[in-house]
Amino acid sequence: STLVLAQVNNPWEVPEKYLKMENPFKADESSLSIGKSYYDQQRKTCHGEKGQGDGLTAKTLDVSPSDLTLDDLDTQKDGELYYKILVGRDEMHAFKDEIEPDDIWHIVNYIRTFYEDE
Repeated sequence: STLVLAQVNNPWEVPEKYLKMENPFKADESSLSIGKSYYDQQRKTCHGEKGQGDGLTAKTLDVSPSDLTLDDLDTQKDGELYYKILVGRDEMHAFKDEIEPDDIWHIVNYIRTFYEDE
């Protein structure tokens, strides 16, 4: 698929400091609720209701949004996902100026539930 080729040909380079970062929040009901709220506001239009990369605007993008239900999500560290949401890339919007750092961690917790549901 286009997405897979884009990721293989242009893998994310995540700085070491982010690879070592630990999520300071447990994925409890409160964190997941906050994460879902931000996801629904900011991410669902591209990544879709269940994180499968099939949101309403996904078809209008040059590079398909990531399918957050795939096995590779489980191999990524929380700090990697945090970094990707923070800085964005290409058509994926950077949220560093719009979402508080703590809330990005809650989004990481929430998107992990997509993988667990599979």
